[in-house]
Amino acid sequence: MFQGDLNLLVMFERGLPLVASEVSAPPLAFPAELWTDLSDKQKAACFSGHALIGAFGWERTLELEALSERAGLAFGEALEGLRILGGMELVAVEAGESGPVVTLLAKPEEYVRVTIPDGSVRWVFVTRPLEAPQIDPADLN
Repeated sequence: MFQGDLNLLVMFERGLPLVASEVSAPPLAFPAELWTDLSDKQKAACFSGHALIGAFGWERTLELEALSERAGLAFGEALEGLRILGGMELVAVEAGESGPVVTLLAKPEEYVRVTIPDGSVRWVFVTRPLEAPQIDPADLN
């Protein structure tokens, strides 16, 4: 479990860790308003998920063990990050010959705040798929 200052994050480029730097915004496109309500355990899992996304580099599919190593995460931390990413539908996990294989499907873009007529607030999570969806022209307006 991440034990350090949650405002620090190791950023990744092409699967190689860079120097830790202070994060000006929460990971995974979380708005500050939602981020402050998360527990430290949830925040740590989000940082792990963010590190996993960075660890893919230019690849889209990696074995979980290799992904965990590239991200510099203990296996348990990687599983917590994977749980967050799976819940956000950013990754798909399948059985591989030597263990689970993780495919990056999309990257987080933003959360859009929507105030509905009764005054309550809802958040819409927006992602950027890495492959354009295949849509039958007959299904278009």
